[in-house]
Order: sequence, then C-alpha cells, then structure tokens
Amino acid sequence: MTPDMLDASVPARSRPTHFRRGGPTLALITTLWLAASSCASPQDVPTTPAPAVTRVKAGRTNWVLRPSEAFDAICLLNLLRGDAFYTRFYPAEFERFSALLEPQEKAALDHLTERMGKQAGKMVGPYLALVFSVTGATTVDNLARTVADDAAWKAMRRDFKATSYGEKSDFSELEDVRKDLGVLFAFLHRIDFPRIWRAEYLPQVEQSIAQLASQVAPHDVVGWDEDILGRALHVEELNAHVLKFVKPHGIRVTGWNFLTDLTYPVSVTVKTAVHELLHPPFKREGLIDERLTALEADPYFQRLVREHDPAFGYTTARGLTEEDCAEAIDVFVSERQGLLRTKDGKPRTGAEFFRDHDDGIHVLAYMLYEELRRAELPPGTKYEDFILKLFDTGVLVPGKLEERFRSYPGAYRVKSLKE
Repeated sequence: MTPDMLDASVPARSRPTHFRRGGPTLALITTLWLAASSCASPQDVPTTPAPAVTRVKAGRTNWVLRPSEAFDAICLLNLLRGDAFYTRFYPAEFERFSALLEPQEKAALDHLTERMGKQAGKMVGPYLALVFSVTGATTVDNLARTVADDAAWKAMRRDFKATSYGEKSDFSELEDVRKDLGVLFAFLHRIDFPRIWRAEYLPQVEQSIAQLASQVAPHDVVGWDEDILGRALHVEELNAHVLKFVKPHGIRVTGWNFLTDLTYPVSVTVKTAVHELLHPPFKREGLIDERLTALEADPYFQRLVREHDPAFGYTTARGLTEEDCAEAIDVFVSERQGLLRTKDGKPRTGAEFFRDHDDGIHVLAYMLYEELRRAELPPGTKYEDFILKLFDTGVLVPGKLEERFRSYPGAYRVKSLKE
C-alpha cells in the first residue's frame, strides 16, 4: 500500500496510548448535529456542487481522476492520532488541527489506535477508507450520516462483508469504534473542515489532477496487468482519488478505486494503479491454496511475518502472500515501463526496490519477480499456473525458501530480520 518513493527506512511505531472512554454524550454528538442540520430548509443550506472529475482514455484503461472530501477527512483523522509514521509528512497540518481537539475527541482518537491498530492489527486510516468506500460517501456529511443512522450503518456492514475484503470480518472493531467515529466526524464539522477543504485543499488537488490528466494517457495499466495475469480484469473505469492527506500510502479501496496523493509524481500514481489492480491476483482455492499454505509454514517465511515492523501491515501469512504475489507483477511491469525511480528520479532495478521496500520483507515477491524476468510466458498463461509450475519444478519448496532466495544474484540482506 505504500509507494516506494515515500518509504521510510524505519517507520515509527504508533505511540503508546492511555485513555479513558467518554460518557454516553459521545454517542449523541453526531446525532445532535444531524438533527440540527436537518431543521434547515434547502433554501437555507444551498447544495454545494460536487467537484468535477477528469476522464482520460489510455488503451484498455479508462482513467477517472477525482477529488474526495470524504477520503481526505478519513486520512486527516488518521493523521490526528499522532503517529509519527504520518505526522512527519504533515507537521504543520498536524499542529494546526490537533490544537483544536477537545478531550473527548482526543479520547476517541486514542481508542481508534487501541482498538483498531493494536488489538485488531489494522492500519487505521487505510482500513477505515476501505470500509467506508462501500457507501460511496463523498463528503463529511455522508460519513456522519452513515455513523448516526442505524439503517445506513447496517447497510455498510452488509455491503462490506459482501466484498472479498470483509467476508471473513465480524465487523466487531468497527462496532466498537462507532461512537468514536461519530465524535470525530462531529469534530470535523465543528472546525468547519468541509469549508477549509474546499477553500484550501481542493484547488491544490484540482491543479494536481490537471497535470496528471496530461501524463497518464500513455499508461495502460489494465492492459499491462492483464498480460501477466492471463485474464481480463473487466475494469470499466479506474478511479484515482487524488488527496491531500494520504501520504505515505497508495490505498486500494472497494471496486476499481484507489487513493493517491496530490504530491506524487505520475510514476508513483501509475505504479500504485498497477499494484492495486492486482488485489487479489487470483482466487485462493484448490491446488494453488494448498501449495501456498504449505509454503507459508516455511520457517523463513514465518520469520518474515512475525519479525517485521507491523506498521507496514501484512501481519498474517496469507496477507503477506497475497501482497507478494501482487507485488511481483507490480515490480516486473513497473521496471519494464520505466516506473521504478529513486527519490531523485533516477531509474532503479527491481532487486534494488525489494531490498529497500518495507525493510526487505517481500522475499517471495522478489523470487517471483526474478522468475517472471526469466520466463517467456505464452499469451493467456494464467499467473496461478505460472506459480504452480514453480512448485512443480522445485523453485518453490516449503522448508527451502531461504536457500532458494540466497541463490539469486540479486539476493539482499533482509533488514527486518536484522541480517
């Protein structure tokens, strides 16, 4: 989820959290705000036009570039939790908005970190964006209504659990922070964030979109991925939500939607699109599931899951495997298309990318990338069949993952394992 250009060498861990939950009045804040706002007539509160979207055709890819008040609001709340993993990118904005927080709002942010970050092991901002994306929310008002209205909340739960991301979720962590979210969306209204966003940040986003529109036309990311996956993706539109507050991430949400930052160069936004289209790269069932499950029991793979900084995510074996299977294609395609770049814009190799990215934990992705470089895949070869052949030919052998990794000329020291 994190563009390489903005990776930190050692991301900061979430700060220790000490909090007390607020009283029953917390649950009423959003409801009271909505009740008050509903008293106004349409003449009293004129409807604000939705920000314009920009469409660009690029081969099989129909790019749609759009702003989002709602996603920016979620990312801002994530920033206000005070985690240095995010505040280092927005020090002035963090100081500005955190100074406006009242005790009950600070307690709500602390509980988000405790319940979702520590207990549930989620990346708080990306996960909230993912869940709320099923609602189609575009404004803070939309978000607040979803939290305050039982029917809307139940619909969000139902629709999220119907996706591949939520089918195994019991939604308990969201239920436990529902009151906190109500407090925090009310905070955004109290400080007039929708007006601030339109006045200060939307013009920046629109300027970035205008530049991107002239740059993405050569980038047929759907076609590139389909060539390696060996199947059609059926992407009618690829929506890039260009935001002010999403650094250091590029985030896939439900549908063919992803979040990117207004400051990213086109190579990062395009590379993010290449990557996020790949989730999931195939259905994890039958023989491919059996083989990958055996590989995940490999002691070296287990170390990669357990010993890396959880700030990167991928804290389960299945999660790391899916990311690695996607990232192998991502890096292979991105290198071929000239999208792998250093911070100063110089080309870099896939091996260099894997060494530096997420402290080197994507060992399986590196191995799959190297095998893609060596292979001559016939058109239409399914990616999962390519991986199964690696098992059949002894390239991937449970119990010998580290040995095989070390055999590649570009093998590197894995920083997360303190090698």
